[in-house]
Amino acid sequence: MDTTPSTRVSWDEYFLELARATSTRATCSRRRHGAVIVKGRRIVATGYNGGPSGTLHCDEGGCPRAASTAPQGQDYERCIAIHAEANALLFSSPEERDGAALYCTGAPCFGCAKLIANSGVKEVVAASGRYDGWDEVRDFMRQAGVRVRLLDGLEGVPSLDL
Repeated sequence: MDTTPSTRVSWDEYFLELARATSTRATCSRRRHGAVIVKGRRIVATGYNGGPSGTLHCDEGGCPRAASTAPQGQDYERCIAIHAEANALLFSSPEERDGAALYCTGAPCFGCAKLIANSGVKEVVAASGRYDGWDEVRDFMRQAGVRVRLLDGLEGVPSLDL
């Protein structure tokens, strides 16, 4: 009998690593995020943040924020990027999302949390990304029946080093 310790990663690690790999396609000049929707351990859709199809990418001058000198976050209304979570939802059907899990590289913003809450997704697993207001966003998703796990090592949850 082989007693060698397994080097096989957990499902959470596997899907979060796929979300991280997906983030390498992001075109946002400020932040790169990736998301993967999984149902029954099968990949349903992926998404990354960037400008809408058919427009100049953010990193090609399509986003007015890229040239902005305003501190990050203060010119958010001018952002043209569609978030990774929203893109993954857009590229999946309601049947594929029903009861699925969404893995993402960062904690979802409130706008994405509303989309997730209404999408049929039943669990969000994020690698990190706490921000001011995150507790309220997390509570909102939980009230909407979405299980939320933020795997950043806080709150007694193990951290995944991705």
